[in-house]
Amino acid sequence: MEGIRNDSTVLTGWVLDLLPVRDGMEVWLRTAAGGTVTLFAPFRPSFAVAGRGVREAAIRSAAGRWKCGLRRGEAAEFFSGRTVPAWTFAVPGPFLLRATVRKAETAFGPEALANADIAPEQQFACATGLFPFSFAEVECAGDGRLLRARVLDAPGDVDSPLPPLSRALLRVEGTGHPAHGRTRPLAFSADGTTHVLCWEDGAAFLREFLRLLRAADPDLLVTEYGDDHILPRMFALADRLRVPLPLGRTPRTPREASRGDPGPGRSGTGNGPETGAVRRARERSYFSYGRVVFRAAAHALSGRWHVDARNSFLFGETGLPGLIELSRLSGIPLQRLARSSPGTAISAMQVAAALSRGILVPYKKREPEEFKTGAELVATDKGGLTYLPRPGLHENVGELDFASMYPSLMDRYNISPETINCRCCRPGHPVPGIGFHTCARRRGLIPGVLAPVLEKRRLLKERQKAAATDGERDVFRERQTALKWILVVCFGFLGYKNARFGRIEAHEAVTAWGREKLLCAKEIAEREGFSFLHGLTDAVWVVRDGAEEGDYRRLAETITAETGMPIALEGVYRWLSFLPSKRNRSVAVPNRFVGAFTNGEIKARGIAMRRSDTPPFVASLQRALLAEMAKGESLAALGAMLPKLRETVDAAAAELREGRVPPEALAVARRLSKAPERYVANTVSAAVTRELCGRGVTLRPGSKIRYLLTDERGRTRRYGRAMGFLDGSEAVDIGTYEEMLREAAEEILEPVAGSIPAHPSHDGPT
Repeated sequence: MEGIRNDSTVLTGWVLDLLPVRDGMEVWLRTAAGGTVTLFAPFRPSFAVAGRGVREAAIRSAAGRWKCGLRRGEAAEFFSGRTVPAWTFAVPGPFLLRATVRKAETAFGPEALANADIAPEQQFACATGLFPFSFAEVECAGDGRLLRARVLDAPGDVDSPLPPLSRALLRVEGTGHPAHGRTRPLAFSADGTTHVLCWEDGAAFLREFLRLLRAADPDLLVTEYGDDHILPRMFALADRLRVPLPLGRTPRTPREASRGDPGPGRSGTGNGPETGAVRRARERSYFSYGRVVFRAAAHALSGRWHVDARNSFLFGETGLPGLIELSRLSGIPLQRLARSSPGTAISAMQVAAALSRGILVPYKKREPEEFKTGAELVATDKGGLTYLPRPGLHENVGELDFASMYPSLMDRYNISPETINCRCCRPGHPVPGIGFHTCARRRGLIPGVLAPVLEKRRLLKERQKAAATDGERDVFRERQTALKWILVVCFGFLGYKNARFGRIEAHEAVTAWGREKLLCAKEIAEREGFSFLHGLTDAVWVVRDGAEEGDYRRLAETITAETGMPIALEGVYRWLSFLPSKRNRSVAVPNRFVGAFTNGEIKARGIAMRRSDTPPFVASLQRALLAEMAKGESLAALGAMLPKLRETVDAAAAELREGRVPPEALAVARRLSKAPERYVANTVSAAVTRELCGRGVTLRPGSKIRYLLTDERGRTRRYGRAMGFLDGSEAVDIGTYEEMLREAAEEILEPVAGSIPAHPSHDGPT
């Protein structure tokens, strides 16, 4: 950056956003005084070509053709740790990075490339330290050029202050996807006031929306189905009527901000985006954790954020505090992070750590799985340890959970792709049961990334417990939940086929240690006089006659001391029911259980109310039954409740038969696993999919549909109608809904009725 100038200004504030522009990066800064200004920093993103087989003449010739700056140096290979020659190509501008990388891949091969698919804004954050939401002191020229910057906090800080941020909500009235039904009004909410806008008003509708947006001037515009429906429809309407639709903020230089000038249409450098410009990304469908997910095309704004709550897993799970937490740690700007997965965040953190340590980031994964014999596969490829509990009811059961077990194991035992089975130290740290070892000489990249996250989450949980108000408690809860999600996915990324820092042997080492720790916990519990009921990956359920909460806590302390892994008491159950398999009533399903803690809180896994396709009316009945059952302080008290619980079920069934349940409470939700045209069977979902497509609705793999089960006279199979196009003439399939209702009730009441006896032992590990 340039030296100090006489006409420069020093500002202190927070980096709200980083945007790539033609010749560098645009930095949106919220000043300590409350204003928002835009700064321009010249920046040339880069990538590396490395390896001993690359010829210098070819490198220099390519750099000249592509108009790239060139710097020769050395860097470390990730897996081997060897230092190799590395040539750094500085691309003329951010928008040319992808095209230049593709040329380099053709010229030198993907195996020679490194640091090649890191987004310009992440490169800028790593190079300058100006990460999203960092608090910094900057010196800038009057026209907005950034001359010097000094960051005053760090991504790992727990108590870094943040500026006050305003928000507004934009949503279509009613429930369900707005494109899957008839047109409904739009509601704009800000500062406690809601305004209703009608699409039919055309140009007046757009003008009123822009007036409300300018008046509220939110930092964050939250929408529901904004990416998938609201914004595309608004832009289509604006194009048809030839009405401008600026949704972002107008860039303002420090000079304009100081004199109250609203600013021109572009930043003072001539490099910024147009006023109100919207950056659109591509929509996509992808397979994740056993299901197909659809991500609508993102619509990112300039100068303010847009987050579609229906298109953002992280926003739904962690809210704005959690998004800010992950944005600070990963260096990914908030709007892009909101449409990303937790895996993208942890991957970005790994990339930043590699760059800071001078490690070349692999362009494409090319580390194959080591050859294993059949016997070796049986020994290593086991996954987490799972016991099969006997189905039935138990009381006074303690549940103990290892805290972030897999990430903690990766940290404690230095498990990382480059440290597993290293050649520099044998035997190193042996991995139990599978014949692997981890390096005893160099600290792995992955443990180095996870250790501060584990510590920060621990501190945030302490702050959450000590918070003075509900509002403060919620903020800390959302922040530590965000960290929980990246700790959850970091283990999966070790074995992910496309992960740059992945290796299946490291994945197997983690599960081997996990099995060892769970077995140790079982043996310690039994030694202390507890019966072992169930074990599932990182949790154990134990019981002892007459045991109190203090006894369970002392057991947790003993296990922690002897295993070296922190385990905590999740709670003591008044009663706990391990539910049977629907195919074999004598066998329980490991992850299907329900119980009530001593404080009355219910914990349920694998039952109807936890499934997304269960109609709301059915789920609400199950919740009502469990809320009543939670009052039972013993198995005897639970049995005495049974007649009253049955009456509750009968009353719900009568309400259904009498037509007093609104259709919305009977909606069944399904996620499409493939493109609509590929459905050939005559299922209810396929029929509703064809109905929606026939009405002009665009569906993709991963899209969600909602429908009402209807009773078509003379037909032997189930039928359904799309919820958004119901007209009141539909006959509800009462028989099917009552069957679903009673099945959901029996799912939790049958063990209470005594049809399945309880046993204090287990069948053994699987």
